[in-house]
Amino acid sequence: MNKKIQIIALVLVMLSAITACLPGKSTTIVNKTDNLTQKIKYSGKIVFTLDKTAIEHISDGGYLEFEENGEGFTASSDSHGKVAYEFNNDGKVNELNEGQKQFLAHAVNIIVKEQQKLKPENNQ
Repeated sequence: MNKKIQIIALVLVMLSAITACLPGKSTTIVNKTDNLTQKIKYSGKIVFTLDKTAIEHISDGGYLEFEENGEGFTASSDSHGKVAYEFNNDGKVNELNEGQKQFLAHAVNIIVKEQQKLKPENNQ
């Protein structure tokens, strides 16, 4: 009996791992008002720094896209596991200038707030 439970548990773990790795699964959040247009799109696991001002890690194959009023960036994991950014389609960078750091901190702050809204306990 114990062996059957172990096999069932193993199958459930494998199914959840396969489901979590399905390509193309992403989340998109769009906010529009008269003066503001924001689009957040992400896939994979994204870990923000503790102070919520930057991205610490993106899982392999994952990405984050953020756009606000025509300005934006895409972040993904490079072949060495470092986060690579592309701001306004200007080519990939690993080191950000001050303006990019500020825009990233602004974006992370917004993304964290939007993710909080998506949590089930906030939708009651």
